[in-house]
Amino acid sequence: MFIQGPTNGREVPKRNTSPRTWANAVGVIKVAINQAHLFPSQLVQTASANTTLAHTPPGIIVESLKYPLLRVSVLASVNPTDSLSIYDFPDAWSGLTPSTILAMRKQLYKFSFTVNAKTLEPSDIVTKLQTLALSVSRSAIEFQCAPLPPSRLVYLGGELPAGPVVNSRDLSFSSQPETSKVAEMITGKDIPASEAVWRLMEYDYSLDQIARMMSVGLLGKVSGRRFIPTRSAYKAVIDSYVNRSIMELKDRSSVSRFTIYSAELHGDVFTVFSQPGDARVDYLRIERGPDAIERGASFEGLTNLPVDSKTSVFADRARFEVYRHLNARRRSSHVTVFHFARSQKNDALGPWVVRAGVRNALESDRVQLDSRENALTVLESFLSPSLTVWAQDTPLGETLLMERHVRPTISLETLG
Repeated sequence: MFIQGPTNGREVPKRNTSPRTWANAVGVIKVAINQAHLFPSQLVQTASANTTLAHTPPGIIVESLKYPLLRVSVLASVNPTDSLSIYDFPDAWSGLTPSTILAMRKQLYKFSFTVNAKTLEPSDIVTKLQTLALSVSRSAIEFQCAPLPPSRLVYLGGELPAGPVVNSRDLSFSSQPETSKVAEMITGKDIPASEAVWRLMEYDYSLDQIARMMSVGLLGKVSGRRFIPTRSAYKAVIDSYVNRSIMELKDRSSVSRFTIYSAELHGDVFTVFSQPGDARVDYLRIERGPDAIERGASFEGLTNLPVDSKTSVFADRARFEVYRHLNARRRSSHVTVFHFARSQKNDALGPWVVRAGVRNALESDRVQLDSRENALTVLESFLSPSLTVWAQDTPLGETLLMERHVRPTISLETLG
């Protein structure tokens, strides 16, 4: 259990508790990255032969070893650039190119410790990791660790890549992390994780921040708190938020019109179709690869349909963004997300592309129509491939009530 530490008497506003640097750092990031490429080896500072001074955005990632043992890594760079605070904060990446994002992630070494997920040992390391998970500003940390390997990207299935692992024995703060009273107050309560997630969302904490807290055992009833892999933490936070959102929207009126949103992000096209109905989000993906076409679909509430792991992760991120949109407008809607993935290069960025793409679409100009027939006709003009291709081998025809809007089927092999 995390013990609340001093906050230097700082009051935290109810909104916008994210680090101040996130809002202003994007403009200097490319300069900082270019500088790091020029002289990265000269930026390593050591207090002794086995001590490395590094700086965390803040960032933490938890990975499975052999349960109950987990590998918990602090994401930290030996380059103290001014823009470091956004390196593990995807909500601030709007406008950045994939190459810029990957260049940032490459600089984040994974200073790693082995933690027992059930007993929360070693307790001193656990307490420091929990402090970092609650922090809202970057920190300087001295790691007792092995020599640093050459910097390179290590890809993590379903998550963002980072630099290589550096096995570490201990860590100490060279600058005390700044934590917020709001985060300490909520995580200090003996309440279900679902309630804590909802409260943190109300205070504008990001999905990434809340998943970080969940992964290091800061959310949920105190007696049941455990460290869990970051990937599982994202799933738990999203499921909790979606379930609560459905309850909150149940008594809200439904939209009365059909709405189409569309946006392109790094070559991928996201088309979002909203129709009157209870709150529900379906996700479909068609991915064009070098040798074959891959497709997947996830329909909310239909549990008898097989869903591959990649589609499942992507669908979760899409649902999170849509439900956040519905909650902000306090209206229910049945939403279908069409994701046409035209470049496999985006796989390196994991599900972040889906989150950002759906958000961009929902914030774009929209087309509203009064009748289903007109809406499906216009939707078809937005989609590539055609609507009937998306509907093949899925319940999409039923969920969109397409029976009277059938077009000749086009084979996937005809995609250019």
